[in-house]
Amino acid sequence: MADFDEVLQHIGELGPYQIWLCFLVYLPALPCCMHMFSLVFIGATPVHYCATPELDEVLLERNASLAERKNLTIPWELTDDVWDYSSCARYNLSGYISANSTAAPTFNMATNLSTTECDAGWEYDRSQFQTSVSIEFDLVCQRKWLNNLAQSILMVGVLFGSVLFGDLSDSNEWPDFQFLNCCSRFGRKWTFFRVLSLQVIFGVANAFTHSYVTFVFLRFLVGACAYPVFMIAFVIGQEIVGPSKRALAGSVIELAFGAAIMVLAGLAYAIREWTFLQLAITLPSAVCILSWWLVPESPRWLIARGRLEEAMDIIQLMAKRNGKTLPSDIRLENKTQVVTLTMTRGQHSALDLVRTPNMMKKSTLIFFNWFAVTIMYYGLSLSTGDLAGDDYVNFFLVGVVEVPGYLTSYLVIDRLGRRVPHMLYMVVGGVACVAAAFIPKHLSPLTITLVLIGKFGAAGAFNIIYIWTGELYPTVVRNVGVGVSVLWSRCGGIASPFIALLKDVWGPLPLIILGAPACLAGALALLLPETLGLPLPQTMEEAEHFGRRRRTNEQHMPENDVESDFEMLEPQ
Repeated sequence: MADFDEVLQHIGELGPYQIWLCFLVYLPALPCCMHMFSLVFIGATPVHYCATPELDEVLLERNASLAERKNLTIPWELTDDVWDYSSCARYNLSGYISANSTAAPTFNMATNLSTTECDAGWEYDRSQFQTSVSIEFDLVCQRKWLNNLAQSILMVGVLFGSVLFGDLSDSNEWPDFQFLNCCSRFGRKWTFFRVLSLQVIFGVANAFTHSYVTFVFLRFLVGACAYPVFMIAFVIGQEIVGPSKRALAGSVIELAFGAAIMVLAGLAYAIREWTFLQLAITLPSAVCILSWWLVPESPRWLIARGRLEEAMDIIQLMAKRNGKTLPSDIRLENKTQVVTLTMTRGQHSALDLVRTPNMMKKSTLIFFNWFAVTIMYYGLSLSTGDLAGDDYVNFFLVGVVEVPGYLTSYLVIDRLGRRVPHMLYMVVGGVACVAAAFIPKHLSPLTITLVLIGKFGAAGAFNIIYIWTGELYPTVVRNVGVGVSVLWSRCGGIASPFIALLKDVWGPLPLIILGAPACLAGALALLLPETLGLPLPQTMEEAEHFGRRRRTNEQHMPENDVESDFEMLEPQ
């Protein structure tokens, strides 16, 4: 009798067939991740100024240039120590024109005219963005917060999707991972392709809406479906490989976020109309649905459900595709039910995360780190339009620096542990953000460099915090702890779009808010215990003593190190 991990020793922990399956389920994660950042371009706000329809006819007759027209109708204002035409005010010309309409084109800024808001709408510079959500719905000036709200609503959808499809209680299948309710009930394959289909439907509908309210509602639904696709792909990849290859499989799909940013930058550069860009992001997922006939159900899920014959058929196929031969006398056994009954005696809930002093301290520090790293990650990703230089190049580079962030963090944690590397990634990223806030405008390349360093730190810290979180919580509430931590990260994602608005209060403030909490969270993380090389706690009693004293860790850890292989990576 053998469980699935023992079977993988015969057919390969990561053979050609597993690599092929990972490719098929990881590929749809790419467009789903692009939805998370797409508003950077589909909601881009170009240079704009007030429309003045009362002067249009006169100015056209005199063949006035754009510069002449703006000089006649738009006041100047000082922004960030730079004088420029106002984007949200115009001269009040009504009284002047009624008194002397024929002379209207001859007045200048010295004329004693009052200013007013853009009561006749706006005109937009379409040289870079031919259309965008901001242009179509006039999300500028006093309405610009509605653009940030659209991104925040998407993150609310992500939170909703995480709760709807996520199981915050311990799974009865595999205690090392936060499983999905629908996945556990209907299977990985069924849930994956149906949620992917819904994401395509809502994404396409989002491209054809002409109402802001409808647009925001559909963004909510896209977020609620897009992120679960990524989550389920992550789960499938973890389930079909052996224990020693799980961290590698998780690292590869983590790279989907960086790759999505780079691909999105290229698509946005080629497609300047937001409707077509939204379709370009969404429709590749429709093609991925065709892989339904190529992706089998997870053998691990079938075994946990007692469907051993179906699982054995898939295992035989895996062995054949990997060029391996299974022993003729091998039989499947579902050991997870026994493990689960042993580990889940007694009732545990999220309250156990803060019930005792040591657990409360650890949970508070963990939640704060999740919140801080999420604000820094998404805040930097969504604010590239505020940087000097080319928007597309800046956004592409923000994706590029994620790759070394993920890879270096993956390499160092097994050598230096979790605590110090996480602190370094958080503090380096946070300090870079705060420093970038005070760089003079004429040194924009230095500002961009510091922002990229901040993004590098955020990516590395994101990788480490999930592994570390799973190791700090005991087995009986591990999935509860990870689930609540992820919910805190979603709160950070919801808040991050509005941070950019604070630049109207004080220019450096957004970057300070992105960086300062990361520095503080990284420093406080040193109060958490190191977990490298230690057996993981299984009971609440062990967790309460874990980390109080170094020797106490050894005294209260069980001899059975069945959990010591736990090493997962969390999708942002």
